[in-house]
Amino acid sequence: MSIHRIGLCVMLLSLVSLATPAFAQGVGPDSFETLDGIDRYRNIARKSGRLVRGGTLRQVRWDDSAVYFRTGSDWFRIDLETMERQPLEDSEVPESSSGNASGTRRRGGGGVARGRQRNRENSPDGSMQAVCRNYNVVLIDEDRNEKQVTTEGDAKLRFGMADWVYGEELDQTTGMWWSPDSKYLAYYRFDESKVPDYYLTSGLTGLRTEVMTEGYPKPGDPNPVVGIDVLEVDTGRITSIDVGDEPEQYVYNIGFHDDGHGLILSRTNRHQNMLEVLLADPITGSSRVLLQENQSTWQKNRPMMRWLSDGKRYIWETEKDGHLHYELRHIDDGLLNTITTGEHADGRIVQLDEASGLMWYVSHSAENPLNAQLHRVGLDGTGQQRLTSENLHHDRFMIAPGGGHFTCRTQSIEQPPRSVLYDDSGNILAELAVSDLSEMEQMDLPMPEMIRFKAADGQTDLFGSLHKPSDFDPDKRYPLLVDVYGGPVFRFVDNTWRSVNPWCELGFVIVKLENRGLPGRSKAFEGATYLKLGQVDLDDQAAGVRHLLQTRPWLDPDRVGITGHSYGGYMSALALLRYPELFDTAVAGAPVTDWRNYDTIYTERYMRTPEENPDGYKEGSCTNHARNLVGNLLLVHGMVDDNVHPSNSWQLAARLQQRDIPFDMLFFPDSGHGIGSPAYRSRKWAYLQEHLGGPR
Repeated sequence: MSIHRIGLCVMLLSLVSLATPAFAQGVGPDSFETLDGIDRYRNIARKSGRLVRGGTLRQVRWDDSAVYFRTGSDWFRIDLETMERQPLEDSEVPESSSGNASGTRRRGGGGVARGRQRNRENSPDGSMQAVCRNYNVVLIDEDRNEKQVTTEGDAKLRFGMADWVYGEELDQTTGMWWSPDSKYLAYYRFDESKVPDYYLTSGLTGLRTEVMTEGYPKPGDPNPVVGIDVLEVDTGRITSIDVGDEPEQYVYNIGFHDDGHGLILSRTNRHQNMLEVLLADPITGSSRVLLQENQSTWQKNRPMMRWLSDGKRYIWETEKDGHLHYELRHIDDGLLNTITTGEHADGRIVQLDEASGLMWYVSHSAENPLNAQLHRVGLDGTGQQRLTSENLHHDRFMIAPGGGHFTCRTQSIEQPPRSVLYDDSGNILAELAVSDLSEMEQMDLPMPEMIRFKAADGQTDLFGSLHKPSDFDPDKRYPLLVDVYGGPVFRFVDNTWRSVNPWCELGFVIVKLENRGLPGRSKAFEGATYLKLGQVDLDDQAAGVRHLLQTRPWLDPDRVGITGHSYGGYMSALALLRYPELFDTAVAGAPVTDWRNYDTIYTERYMRTPEENPDGYKEGSCTNHARNLVGNLLLVHGMVDDNVHPSNSWQLAARLQQRDIPFDMLFFPDSGHGIGSPAYRSRKWAYLQEHLGGPR
C-alpha cells in the first residue's frame, strides 16, 4: 500500500483507566533511556554496522585477460586463465571498466511530495517551461513571457495535474509531458467534480485550525474522469487524445515515444484486471492498442516496457502464463516471441547486449524462491541458462565484456555476504571477498535464523527471519515479537544477511514472516489474498507463529506480540482481534481498520467494491471483530494523515468504547502517515516491554 511517511509532534491519550502503570505514567521524554536492556541496545546498535565487515566489492573493472576488484582500500587482480591473484597499487589498475553493473530503476518523482505531481516541466530544448498554476497550464519562455494554455481550471477540473490518489497508487508524479522535439506538450484534463471530498483538520496545536480538503474516492465512490490534451506549441492548436469512452477507467503512465511522433499511455478498467497500452497520434488525437493484458485477479499496472535501439521493438514484462516473464514485441507487428519461460518469476534486467542478441536478467529459480539468480537468454528466446549455481541470494552483478565472466555477491539470512567470480557455465572460479565475523564471534552473538514453515493451507512453503538478543539463554523463555507488514506489492522478508536486530536487546525474540499475497513468486501465490485482505495473509502469519511455538521451546506461548505500521498496523490490530488466543499485545501504527475507508485504486484492485464483495470487507474489518479484543492494544496515528485517515483509528476506538473494552491510544496532532517523533519509538517499545516482559 501506499502507506508510510515521516512526521513529528506528540500527544498521548488514554481512553481507559486500566492502562498499565508504566505506560500511563509516561515517565517523560527520557523514558526510552529507562527501558530494560537499553544499554545493550545502544551498544549493539552502535556496533551493528561493523559487526561483519567485508564480503562486498567496492569496484570491479575488466580487461581481456583479468578482473580487477577493490575490497576496502585494496585493489587486486585475478588472471582469468590461471586464476592467480595478486595485490595491486592504484596506479596499476585500468582507469575505466568496460563491464556493466546491474542497476535498479528508481521510482521517479524529482523531489515531488508523496502522492503529488510536479507543477513545472522544462522542455527538452530548454526554451520553455510548462507550469501548472491554479489548476491551469501556462507556458513560460526564456524571456519570462507567459502564454495561458487553459483557463477553466479549478480544484475540481484540473489541467496539468492529477490528484493524490493517482500520485500515490499509480505513481503519477507529473501531469504534463513534453515531446522530445519540444513541439508538443501533453497534459492531463482531470475532472473530479463527482469525487467526494475528504476533510482533515490541521493546526491542531495552534490557536486556530484549518481545513485540508482533498478529493478522495473511497471504494464504490465515483472516480475522476480523465482525459489528455495535446498542445502544438507553434500554432496553439489543442487536440484531445482518444483515451476511450469508459469514464471509470484509469489513464496513466504517459509519455512520448522517443521518435517524437507518438504518445504512449496506459489505461486499465476499474477492476484493474485488464491493462491496455495505447499509442496515440498527437496531431489527430487518434489512438490504437499496442497490447492488452488480462488477469483473473488483478493485472500489474506498470509492467516494464523497455525499447530497443531501433525504436520499433521493445521488451515487455508479462504474467500471462502465471509467472512474471519477458517477451519481445514490435510496435506494429505485436508479439514477436517469448524471451523467458519457466515455473518461476523473473526480476529485473541486468544487462542487454543488442549486438549479440543476449540479455542477462534476474530470476527466482532456486529451491528457495526468495533467492535471486542470474540468467542469460537470447532475445529470440533461445539458450535460456541459469548462470549462478548456489541456493543463495545473488546481487551486485558485474558482467565482463563478451559475457564470459561475471562477479556477484552471495548471501542469505544465515550466511554473511561474500563476493565470487563466475564463468558463464555456472562455475565459481574464485572467492574475491569474504565477510569477517571475528567481531561478532568475539561478542558471542547468536546467528540469525531462517524460518521455513507451511502456510495456513498446509501446502505452501513460506519463509521468515528470526533474531535473538545477545545474551540469549535457551534455558529461559522469551516473548516472541512479530514485526509485520504483510500487504500486497511490497516484500517485507528477503534472504539477505542481517547480523543482529538491536531491538532484541529489549528482551524479545523478533521474527519477520512471509505470507501469501506477496509478489515475487507465481501469480497464484500473489493472488491468494484476492477479495480476502486480512484473511489469508493473517492466517499465514498465525501459522508461522504456531510453527515457532511448537518448534522453539524457549518461546513463551503466553507472550506473543505483533507490531507494524500502515498495512502492518492493520495486520497488528487485526491479529489481536482475529487470533486473541495466539496474540497477547499489539502496537498498530496508522492501521486501515476497515477497507471501506481507503482509496478506490488500491482497495478495489484487491477487494473490488463493498457491493461486489460484502463478505470480504466484513471479514477483513477490524471494527467488525472489535468485540474479540482481550489483549493489549495500542493504536498509534497521525492526526493529519492524508493517506490512511485518522478516522480509521477513531472508528475502532468508538467501537471498543461502545463495548467498554479497554485499550490505549497514542495520537500525534501534527504528524502525517509516517510519524518521526521519538515519542513513537519510546512509547511503542515501553508498551511492548511492559506487556510482554523479557526472558523468564
